[in-house]
Amino acid sequence: MVNLRDKNRTLQFQGERSPSIGPKIAIISWYLICIAAAVWLSFSPTNEGDRLGNSSRQAALLVFVLMYVVRAATTLFVFVKRRIPWWEIAWGGIPIGLVLFFFLREGFRTAQPLGLLDLVAALLYMTGSYLGTASEFSRHCWKTRPENQGHFYTRGLFRYSRHINYFGDLLLFLGCGILTRQLWTGIVPLVMGVNFVLVIIPAHDAYLAMRYGSEFDDYARQTKKLVPLLY
Repeated sequence: MVNLRDKNRTLQFQGERSPSIGPKIAIISWYLICIAAAVWLSFSPTNEGDRLGNSSRQAALLVFVLMYVVRAATTLFVFVKRRIPWWEIAWGGIPIGLVLFFFLREGFRTAQPLGLLDLVAALLYMTGSYLGTASEFSRHCWKTRPENQGHFYTRGLFRYSRHINYFGDLLLFLGCGILTRQLWTGIVPLVMGVNFVLVIIPAHDAYLAMRYGSEFDDYARQTKKLVPLLY
């Protein structure tokens, strides 16, 4: 059994390379199952109530959630080269799948028409998606060049935050949560943020400092951890 301290040392950051096809397929399949279950429960012939929700909101939520899955699949199968253990899939992937399920399930019931707040939600979502995908893509392209092997990437969007991709995830889930118009969804980015600050980022930074030494130390002294200009 892996304890939290072990997770802090190994989660997402070890350099062992492996395709990890099984775990990657499992997590994307889990996301799709959660989405399909939410859609089925909401629009099955025996369920009349949920079909009274706003159709435009329902369509936007479904598009956003599917976009997230496409982005997650791209990140896993294209950008992530390290080994992904099964316990990590369970520890991180299962909660995200459930979040997608409940975002859809509750948001589909919201009858309120789309408005200005939903435009803000969409902007947050798209900004978060861009920050996460563009940062990962630029780093991936940079690392494929032979002259950059063994060096630490500090360019692109990573100039503004050491973990700009994590900040993108916070904005993404905040925007998606707002679109549901359910107050409880605010806890999702809050819990994610606490997890990033207290668990993920310290573990990630410790690994980067060990692997890249002074390259990372110089970068860390000049760059915020998570939120550009603030933290």
